[in-house]
Amino acid sequence: MNVLGNSFDNFFVKVKVVGVNTASGEKISGGLSALNCMLEKNLPNVNYLAVDRQDIKNLDGCNAVHKYRLLNTDDEKNLTEALRGGEMIFIVADEVWENIKAVALTAHCAKKIGVPVIFIAGGNFLDAEDEIIFDAVIKLPSKNFEFDSAKVVENFIEAVTLPGQPKIDVKIISEVVKDSGAIVSYGERDGKNSAVKAAKAALEHAENSADNFKAAEKILFNVTTSKGNLSLEEAQKLSNILKRRAPKAEILFGFSIDDWLVDKVKFLLITKF
Repeated sequence: MNVLGNSFDNFFVKVKVVGVNTASGEKISGGLSALNCMLEKNLPNVNYLAVDRQDIKNLDGCNAVHKYRLLNTDDEKNLTEALRGGEMIFIVADEVWENIKAVALTAHCAKKIGVPVIFIAGGNFLDAEDEIIFDAVIKLPSKNFEFDSAKVVENFIEAVTLPGQPKIDVKIISEVVKDSGAIVSYGERDGKNSAVKAAKAALEHAENSADNFKAAEKILFNVTTSKGNLSLEEAQKLSNILKRRAPKAEILFGFSIDDWLVDKVKFLLITKF
């Protein structure tokens, strides 16, 4: 297992989260509801953008300040400019096939920025990989999609901004996911053996999302927990669990401290193939 260095620059990391509306009429989909959940969490250094391909009036139910339509090339240029300055971009969309054109155009704009593009996809995502460009994907069920999406983004923010040693930074994430179609997964557990249980939940999520998890080339994981709740020796045990499932993978580890968690552990897993 390779541990990472410490980085103070990440405290000011800028994250852009784009929610894409896949509902029809003036309804909003899980992607926009997810933005509303994230706004309630008041995550630091995050900008939220809402996108629809038809009419920005369809986005009225979303509380994001910045709203865009994607009807023509000028609209695409406007969205691309709005994404500049981000160091990590999340695209959030539920039931992708309901408005796959808007999702694909959004991903195309995001990819032009040259930073990691992480796609949070809900519901039926079968074969959508062929239509949408991204660096990493996390697949979530439509049930509770907005809440689970908010957890994923929050876990990324915690991984790169909270104190801890060793630390993951955006550059490390970028190196792992860049142009790889990486799989993202996560787990949260509390109580006895919470770290192992959270790791196994994330591993199960990854194995269900990947065609062949054993073929993984590199695995990056981050543990967020309260101070003193996890030692490097225990982190090595978590690494060994992953190594048994993906024996050829290089494994990197980061650690984030959040004393508000008490006995809860959050486990973020990024797997490159």
